[in-house]
Amino acid sequence: MSRYICVHGHFYQPPRENPWLEIVETQESAAPWHDWNERITSECYRRNTASRILDDEGNIWKICNNYSRMSFNMGPTLLTWMKEAAPLCYAGILEADALGRKRFSGHGPALAQVYSHLIMPLANRRDKVTQVKWGIEDFRSRFGRMPEGMWLAETAVDTETLEILAENGILFTILAPRQAAEVRPLADTDAPWQSVRDEKIDTSRAYRCDLPSGKSIALFFYDGVLSQGIAFGGMLNDGGYFARRLIEAQPDRGRERDTLSHVATDGESYGHHHDHGDMALAYCLETIDSGSEAKLTIYGEFLEKNPPEYAVRIVENSSWSCVHGVERWRSDCGCSIGTPGYHQKWRAPLREALDWLRDKLVLLFEHEAAKYLKNPWEARNDYIHVILNRSRENVDDWINAHSTHVLSKEEKIRTLKLLGVQRAALLMYTSCGWFFDEISGLETKQILRYAARAICLIGELTGLDYNPEFSRHLSKAPSNIPELRNGARIYDILIKSSQVSFERLAGQCGMMSLFPRYPQEEILKNYWDITPDIVANISQSGDKNSRIFMAGEVKVASKFTREEKDFIFAANYRGNTSIVCGVTAATEENRKKTLGNIEELRSLFVRSDDEKLIEIFGHNLFSLRHILSGIRKTFLERLLQQDLMEIENGLRHIVEDYSRLIESLTALDVKAPSIIRSSASVVLTTDVIRSLEGEIPDIDTARRYLERARQWNITLDSDQISFTLSRWLLQQMELILKSPVNSAVIDRIIDVLTLFMDEFNWHLSLYEAQNLYYATQRIHGEALLNQSRALRASFRNLGKRLKFSEEALL
Repeated sequence: MSRYICVHGHFYQPPRENPWLEIVETQESAAPWHDWNERITSECYRRNTASRILDDEGNIWKICNNYSRMSFNMGPTLLTWMKEAAPLCYAGILEADALGRKRFSGHGPALAQVYSHLIMPLANRRDKVTQVKWGIEDFRSRFGRMPEGMWLAETAVDTETLEILAENGILFTILAPRQAAEVRPLADTDAPWQSVRDEKIDTSRAYRCDLPSGKSIALFFYDGVLSQGIAFGGMLNDGGYFARRLIEAQPDRGRERDTLSHVATDGESYGHHHDHGDMALAYCLETIDSGSEAKLTIYGEFLEKNPPEYAVRIVENSSWSCVHGVERWRSDCGCSIGTPGYHQKWRAPLREALDWLRDKLVLLFEHEAAKYLKNPWEARNDYIHVILNRSRENVDDWINAHSTHVLSKEEKIRTLKLLGVQRAALLMYTSCGWFFDEISGLETKQILRYAARAICLIGELTGLDYNPEFSRHLSKAPSNIPELRNGARIYDILIKSSQVSFERLAGQCGMMSLFPRYPQEEILKNYWDITPDIVANISQSGDKNSRIFMAGEVKVASKFTREEKDFIFAANYRGNTSIVCGVTAATEENRKKTLGNIEELRSLFVRSDDEKLIEIFGHNLFSLRHILSGIRKTFLERLLQQDLMEIENGLRHIVEDYSRLIESLTALDVKAPSIIRSSASVVLTTDVIRSLEGEIPDIDTARRYLERARQWNITLDSDQISFTLSRWLLQQMELILKSPVNSAVIDRIIDVLTLFMDEFNWHLSLYEAQNLYYATQRIHGEALLNQSRALRASFRNLGKRLKFSEEALL
């Protein structure tokens, strides 16, 4: 019989979007990346779509999509972000499932996941059902098939959860070995149940769990020792050792059945937690796949070939990351990431606060939604179709299918807000909010933001304000940071500030409209319509008090709720970073006070007459700090571009005036003064970058500036230059992918790589270029073989420059 091996990766990030904007704002802790999703995608998710196997000389022998040869699940909220923010990675993951179906007898390697990663045993039945239904439908919309298996957050399980999985057509799930309680042979129902607690279960087979309803579900219990070795024991230091451990885990003992050696870990082990972990995984899978000792498989295929022969009972309310069951998500059980001196006494009060809020929202939802929906809870289960496709036509179809009557515009807005409340109420239970050590941590603040969003929406619908009572509950959750005191203070000073009003978005639009040469950012395009109508545009560059003044009207509309509001705005730019924008409702009375007398309105801004401005705009006066964090940095860079150019020209004059001094000092082996060297670094870096701009770079000019920097012993800004080079190289390789017979493009890429890598010993990131080269070979290989000898030689030479081995080249 055969030995089978399955590696499962649980790839997941909690939802990170601002609940009012549905965008991920800048997360400084993830620097230099914009946010943690972007960082971990770069370090892990993308790399596993194109992981390298190297030869003995360090050249690329093969590039593998690891996902196609392993079992994996991807969090639905992560895939939602990835589809927009990392489309190539997203496409690689979908392709992996299609490739896997060909490899594994029609069974896809992708599994579904309960939608927002909440701890299922701690949820009520209604929320469990929605989590499963949303997870299944999200999966179907992406992978084009029904999922066979479903991953449970933290593998947390109880019998009711398994019942709901089985009711919805899920065939199996994966658990930790300590979650098995008892087993007995299916063939002998009179046999006594045998205890397998304390991880004594045989993990090499599938089990059947019979449920009170009469249904059943298959369970796989992963190898705990090996999984720990991957995550914490150094197994990813050597892909060959990794493969050997998996093969030898189930030695051939003359068994008359197939055996399964399988592991399950966080997928982030393969590249984020362990640098080059993706390469160790690729080498491991390749070693097993090319050998004869074992066969790669996935759970669906193994289950079809090897139906369960044993029944199993689970340990109720258990999980893989808490030895106390599911206490990590509701008590100070001792499980933590180990911050010295920190307690987790805040966990129980936090859950109690959210449970209180959930139950209040349930009562209001049932009462309010019954006015518009035939069955509010069925409508919520089906709301996933709206989450996946917010086009007006699709949302109208959903409303028509569930409404009790033809809804008015206002009733549609109220209905969508009610479902928005429920979505936020589900997302506020994301498990990561309890996993770490401090209530003010990034993940806990995020779930509190969802709670705040739910409170905000229900307040708009009913006029009720649940913030005071919610804060009272949170006040019982002590922080480990003395100045933050407790959850209530964190909620008041760190969470409420993240709320974004229609007025603030109108104010941002007004400030951005001051600079028409800087187009409105598209960061909100999928979730908001913001349309300005400029009435007055006054530019007086000689007037220090009012360089630019703009006034007009703006419509702000939410694509989530269809709510829209009209505003009047007036904005003034005084130079540098001084911008003020006032916003007020677009009523006839306000039009007369503002747009009816533009010059008087402008004079109020010029004089900084705050008393009058507050009289007109109330407290809806906005400045640069109110521009969304995801836009602010880019906007400021553009805003200060003229000033930066003036500074650069000043530095250039310094370098030109002191160039002979620099040369003389260099000849004497003496460093020029730091202020001159710093100026030269800025100027020469800028010159090198400009020589690389455009489709055809000026290589001779770049060489001249690089040589000058070397002669003068000037350190250039390698990050800036490398970024420019990588972007240029990516653009050129995209041209090659479209038309690999373009020898001119190939030659100029080789020239640039030769200049920087050979002549000046620069270490460039070739990762994306290598992926595109490999894709070009795969897609256009046959066509390339039919080209001239000279073109084939150029293409091979490019491959060598990109560090491919001879065996990997056409």
